[in-house]
Amino acid sequence: MRASRVFKLVFKIFISLLTLSVTVVSILGGLSAFMILTTPGNIGINPSDADFNFNPSPLNINFTLPFNLTNAGYFDLENLKLEIELAMNYSHVDYPVPGVNETRVLKIFNKTQNFGNIPKGLTGNFNFTGLFSDFHFPPLFNFTTDIDWHRGPPAIIFTANFTISLDYSLGLHSVTIGFVDIPLGGFP
Repeated sequence: MRASRVFKLVFKIFISLLTLSVTVVSILGGLSAFMILTTPGNIGINPSDADFNFNPSPLNINFTLPFNLTNAGYFDLENLKLEIELAMNYSHVDYPVPGVNETRVLKIFNKTQNFGNIPKGLTGNFNFTGLFSDFHFPPLFNFTTDIDWHRGPPAIIFTANFTISLDYSLGLHSVTIGFVDIPLGGFP
């Protein structure tokens, strides 16, 4: 056999093995995701374990949200991130002109926290924390005069967006799952 034929044969075998290995890893990754998401108790968020501190005077607003995630798959969960965005829906007095009230949604919190990796077969227990410095209010916003307190009850409705993202299958798959406009409650 000539050298060019040997090289072509070796190259075809290499490409076939590479394609087979990527296909097997992808199938195992999809099967793992299915096992993690469908098994009860693999994703644990218990709102009753959350610690919320909304003390308006002095301004000391913070919270801690514990959660756990069990990696029941074939590969490590890598680069696990959780993003939480909080918003408040209220009726703004005299906006955009005097005598007119407009319902507005004000984003007051947006934070992404990276929790690293969870090796296969293990459970990661984490705490997502939000501090006062993570909350954002417009500089001229006044809680007593800008909010129509006669609307409702409640006058303010709080909602949240949750986004979980991670890499899986040796970095071949990136997964992002989002839950949008989850009602958290109102005030007062």
